[in-house]
Amino acid sequence: MKVIFILLGLIIKIFALDLSFENFSSDFIQSIDNKKTKINYTGHFIITHNKALWNYQNPMHKDIFIDNNKITIIEYDLEQVIISKLERIPNLNEIFKNAKKINQNTYEAKYENTTYILNLKENQVENISYKDEFDNNVNIKLLNQKRNTHIDENLFIPKIPKNFDIVS
Repeated sequence: MKVIFILLGLIIKIFALDLSFENFSSDFIQSIDNKKTKINYTGHFIITHNKALWNYQNPMHKDIFIDNNKITIIEYDLEQVIISKLERIPNLNEIFKNAKKINQNTYEAKYENTTYILNLKENQVENISYKDEFDNNVNIKLLNQKRNTHIDENLFIPKIPKNFDIVS
């Protein structure tokens, strides 16, 4: 769960480097490698300044809705919904203000003993990599990025199936 929060914070705050947006969307491929196994997740996300929708499509279907400090996770395979408050979102804005440029397209940012490598291509974040708290290598590739497009605000309203268990 912590990985999702950090990833969201990273995506939102990375654009403080030199990119601005009213909304941003992208497909993603998230690889988690722990030397024994490698898992690839694919999906799509849409973010605004205070809302987000993460739609994981493979290998499982999961939607994550964030609205200010409230998070709703719909786990379709488990027929379960988790609703909770985000007590603490890392202030990554400060981190990226101080991110060090390694070369023309690569930045390094440090936060709570984690080093994030950000690769840019044509002023867009192309890739984010880091080692998580479980010593997994995490790599997130962003594809088909779009900024400042029309977004239907109803996308950010969770549609919870009636037969799903709700955990708060």
